[in-house]
Amino acid sequence: MTQAPERSQPHRVWPGGGMEEGESLRCLEMASRELLDRLRQGNRRGGHRRRIVHAEPDSEELRYLSAMRANANAGGPTLTHLVLRVDARKVEVLEEFLHGTQFRCGLLGRMNLIEAEIHVKRFMMRHCKLLGISPEDFDVIRRMLGTYR
Repeated sequence: MTQAPERSQPHRVWPGGGMEEGESLRCLEMASRELLDRLRQGNRRGGHRRRIVHAEPDSEELRYLSAMRANANAGGPTLTHLVLRVDARKVEVLEEFLHGTQFRCGLLGRMNLIEAEIHVKRFMMRHCKLLGISPEDFDVIRRMLGTYR
């Protein structure tokens, strides 16, 4: 069952994925239940939690992701509401999480959309071991980064 987006606050949208029509650059490793649970729980003090909604077939969320040509999206007033396709990849989830972190750190006010996408991908490449990104997924991120040039 999907949850409707919160309507009580202004809805900020972070277009995600960078998928162009016909493009199929996707990482291999699926997002684990443990990763999603950890994002829902937040840090040790309970801060920085993410609300995660899976875009089920025939749902408004899936139509939204398809219209955006995205596999995942961070939205809500502080980019903590994550909408994910049911087959979300680890890197897609990490990227949307990091967009929320960019917002929290004030980086998004100083970058345009493309600069923020490049910044997140470069961050994931620099910290691939810390994030547990496989060499195969690292290569996909590198190829995605090349689409912005």
